Amino acid sequence: MKILLQVLSIIIVMNYISSPQTFRKYNNKKEMLHSDLVPVIFVPGIMASPLYDDLNNNDKLTLNEKAWVGVKLNSLWLNENGIDPAGNYNIKVSPLRNDTANNLRNELNFVPMDLFKGFFDNLEANGYKLEDYDDDHNEGENLFCFTYDWRRFNTFNALKLSCFIDSVLTWTGASFVNLIGHSMGGIVSKTCIKLYDKSRIKNLVFIGTPHFGAPEMLTVMLKGKLFEWLDIIIEEPLVRSLSRNLPACYELIPSTGYFNTGINNGVSSDADIYSECFQLPDGNYTDYTNMINYLRTYSSTLGENLNETLIDSSEIFKESIDIVDFGEINIFNIVGYNQLTIGKNSVIIGPPPLNWISIEESRNLNGDYTVPVRSAELINNIIAEHTYYVPDIEHCDLPSSQPVEEILAGILSDPPVTSFPQYKSPPPSYQFLVSGVGNETGYINSFYLSQNYPNPFNPSTTINYSIPEMSYVTLKVYDILGNEIAMIVNGEKSAGSYSVKFSINNRPSASTVYFYKLDAMTEGNQEHFTKSGKMVLLK
Repeated sequence: MKILLQVLSIIIVMNYISSPQTFRKYNNKKEMLHSDLVPVIFVPGIMASPLYDDLNNNDKLTLNEKAWVGVKLNSLWLNENGIDPAGNYNIKVSPLRNDTANNLRNELNFVPMDLFKGFFDNLEANGYKLEDYDDDHNEGENLFCFTYDWRRFNTFNALKLSCFIDSVLTWTGASFVNLIGHSMGGIVSKTCIKLYDKSRIKNLVFIGTPHFGAPEMLTVMLKGKLFEWLDIIIEEPLVRSLSRNLPACYELIPSTGYFNTGINNGVSSDADIYSECFQLPDGNYTDYTNMINYLRTYSSTLGENLNETLIDSSEIFKESIDIVDFGEINIFNIVGYNQLTIGKNSVIIGPPPLNWISIEESRNLNGDYTVPVRSAELINNIIAEHTYYVPDIEHCDLPSSQPVEEILAGILSDPPVTSFPQYKSPPPSYQFLVSGVGNETGYINSFYLSQNYPNPFNPSTTINYSIPEMSYVTLKVYDILGNEIAMIVNGEKSAGSYSVKFSINNRPSASTVYFYKLDAMTEGNQEHFTKSGKMVLLK
């Protein structure tokens, strides 16, 4: 645990010095007064709201009280009912109103909310004004963020969101709001609409929302592999232990609709691959009912089991939001694709006498790296009229990306612009066949750079990458000052998937951060791909 906390402290420090990503601004938008704009409420996804353990209960949150991601991580555990804390902790969602030392703009500089800084910057550039979390609501603020305790039941957070909507309407004097939900934030928004007054909402925009759940959540809960957007893989038993009693995790397990390939499959003809979501030790794939039954009795090598009560409650919840009456709300759905996405989890049992149990995940689906296309594109089992497909951007980066900025600027303008032909064509296949990745074979149709694994590492780690055609490839490693310390790959590579190992021989005396960067230029300089990652060396 001591080593883990050291690593998390490094991440916090790194976010002090990291430069935020910026995006091209559009200057041809109609200039409007703040009062003319319908208020916007952004609802982030699971693990995307900051949580603090307010040690002295003074409603003044400091970095040494940060629980996610921070030094008080051990205060996040819940008891088996998924409600009560497993200890005497005082978890609070940041930012708190009138906490002048730590407002929303401060949080946008740190993990996890730094992912959305570009999103808020883009809307501010188009006339919106970000709320500063004080009690003075006469300043024309019309851009809000609903942060919440993402560990809890979605129904609990939907009630909180409903109250927040009422507050925003009171503060602004508006008749309705626009909701923008990213990832599980879309599920929270749907649940709010299902249970409470929908007439308060004009537009609802989903961004990368897993309407049918995501197989990656099974990878998190069974293997302990944390979402890679955090740039860190926390040790497996810790993640499994934490997720065991978190209701939100269970409510993101793939639903019956995920397995039901008889419903709308868009333009794709290979939806049957979705039925291969979960593979038993005998090699057979299971249907939804048998997967849930297996999870009820699942126990890892270390004797860790899942929470059967939360499995049962999640069954009721997932069925309740399969179909939602949106009334007069305008629905917009942004779907990411062309990223290798986890679509299968296989239970592996080792040979006797140990008979160890492990989980092997496969990135065999087309999606946004976290949510498969089919799960993101189907709302009420159909593809909504205003569905937009955005390629080559990972799940966590979607809200702040240029295509999403362009779409949102149109939707929120007066009169609205809803036609974006460049984002209208869905991918031709749900399947993402990549040679050498996830035990699947076939073609490669995009560039890809993985998060190194393990991360943190000592002294070696592995980096995977893929290229769709003959390219000149370099893969370099840099220290925290930007000095190149290693050239791992340098030369022409044919289309395929590659795995390379990086080792530190002359190890520094303390834990440190390195960056790795892939550059690939196709023949004839027709396409240039570049992407970077961050990795932590532990001492």
